[in-house]
Amino acid sequence: MAEKFTGYDNSGYVVDRPAYVISTTHGLIVTTKLQKNEDENNEDDDDKNNRDFEKLTDDVHRSGLLIFNLRKQFFRMIEQRKKTVIYGVKSVFIIAFIIYFAFAMSEKYGTPAFPIRGNLFRGNSGFAFLFLIFFFFFIFAWERILGRTLARWYENLPIAKYKREISTFSWVWHLFVVTAIVFYVGFTVTRARNYVSLLGIVILVLLGTIGSKYPHRIRWKTVFYSFVIQFLLATIVIRFEFGFQFFEFLGKEVSTFIHNADAGAMFVFGKTYEQHFFVFKVTSIIIFLGSVINVLYYLGVMQYIIGKIAWFMQKCLNTTAAESMTAAANIFVGMSEAPLMIMPLVPQMTISELHSVLVGGFATMAGSVLATFIFFGVPANHLIAASVMAAPGALGFAKLLLPETHQSKTTWEAVKNTPPPDQHNVIDALLTGAGHTLKICGYLIANLIAFISVLHFADATISWFFNLIHHPEINFQFLLGLIFYPFAIIIGIPIHDCLLASKLIGIKVSLNEFIAYQELGRIRQLRTELILNNTFPLYLNGTLQLPNDVQMLWEDSSVVILTYALCGFANFGSMGIALATLGVFAPTRKRALVKIAPRALIGANMVSLMTASIAGLLYDARHAATAVPNTNFTSV
Repeated sequence: MAEKFTGYDNSGYVVDRPAYVISTTHGLIVTTKLQKNEDENNEDDDDKNNRDFEKLTDDVHRSGLLIFNLRKQFFRMIEQRKKTVIYGVKSVFIIAFIIYFAFAMSEKYGTPAFPIRGNLFRGNSGFAFLFLIFFFFFIFAWERILGRTLARWYENLPIAKYKREISTFSWVWHLFVVTAIVFYVGFTVTRARNYVSLLGIVILVLLGTIGSKYPHRIRWKTVFYSFVIQFLLATIVIRFEFGFQFFEFLGKEVSTFIHNADAGAMFVFGKTYEQHFFVFKVTSIIIFLGSVINVLYYLGVMQYIIGKIAWFMQKCLNTTAAESMTAAANIFVGMSEAPLMIMPLVPQMTISELHSVLVGGFATMAGSVLATFIFFGVPANHLIAASVMAAPGALGFAKLLLPETHQSKTTWEAVKNTPPPDQHNVIDALLTGAGHTLKICGYLIANLIAFISVLHFADATISWFFNLIHHPEINFQFLLGLIFYPFAIIIGIPIHDCLLASKLIGIKVSLNEFIAYQELGRIRQLRTELILNNTFPLYLNGTLQLPNDVQMLWEDSSVVILTYALCGFANFGSMGIALATLGVFAPTRKRALVKIAPRALIGANMVSLMTASIAGLLYDARHAATAVPNTNFTSV
């Protein structure tokens, strides 16, 4: 064969024999036996990276060459006995840890776990350490032994053979769950105004059903149990001392953790960096947490945690693997990062699954951004609970507004086999995470400048028109308050706080949640100061008057309910960011994404209103674990 096939040229390989040509009915198949150069087989990483450079002369020092050869023999010996070395290192580590653990638990040399004093989660570091050790031991045992053993044991049970028959009586379990919730609400909700929030839950579900694209295809089990999970989480946080203390502890630990970003911000921007709040303080927090989260992705920690949460949601809600995975990921990362977990699967997802991805991204908060709102002074425990509650709620409303009509191709096997991000080591993961979050910071700064400027222009313009009829107080934000006023009423906001609450909800929907949460943080800070100096009752009964430009929420329940109602990225700017991100992942699905995005935006706002309604139903300052002023607070 004399013809040269230039398309198969590869300068990195040499051919030691002629090419073989196999004749077929459809053309030619050209095969070559390729063999690496012997020199290339002996190349180390430095030689490969310097392949385009000429080598220096072979002048070497004998003593240095001896060290080089001894080190090479040493590493070769370790490589040959790799398993033995690994077991030895593990044994040394375990023995050293046992010795450390004994000292840490002793009364004389450490901090013993018992007795437990006061709050379980405060001032009991010895108990916390013991709990973490048992927790990680349980996880290790479950992954290696317990999980598989219990699965085999369950399959051998006689009851496992009658799964189909048992499923026909599943309505008994559903009826039991409904009855339990009804009795719990009936016996524990004592204030009549709390039942307004129950009316809000019913209205939101009714509106979702009326607006559903395929109301005849709604899977009510998915919708119902998404609200059940939301209800259970809200009950744990609002009604139980243990749950409140846990989420309060979690919020304070997050606040402490994010303050580590101050060191980097101070080094780069100087000691006065907090004077430029958004540009320096907020972006430093986002970059810090984004880098840490990306490192956890590289190490596989985030995939493990998200995978377990996704498995739980799929079992409870009967959702597909891909949409469950992204919903779980949205608890920790933003709407741009969560789809990275299933990036190769996005082009294969159904319209309903893509809708779930969008709703989940709009309805939840990224961990890095969540930390910023905690810094604003928003109640940390309720904010964290709201973001966690939004994950199952997003799946519920996504399947309510756009039910599944096709068979999914995204199985658990496909999700598990999704390749991890291509990063070389921890340092690369850290830098890559910082680079990704820098884009988020750019979007954030640009959006804030644009939206606040446009809001000011709209306020000034509308106020000018109404000033002509002697009502200058009516501006754009006032009109937003009127539009969302009915929604503020049905989620349980007291009437005298509804106008301000509806204005904040409107700002969150039309502009962004940053502005709304910052205003809520200012209101909460002022409210706390007035309570601490005992002047709040005087302002409440009208003895003292606040300035006209100072806004106030007079009921503690309003602060809590709004914390849930404002949670989420559901605004028009976020819709543009989400479409751009998913459009990169799946260019062939851009048309479908653009078509369903407005519906997803509406669904995400309904999720926020639903979580707020559940919080309004359960919250009662007389029976709450701790009053709002005593929750985690960081002044702005």
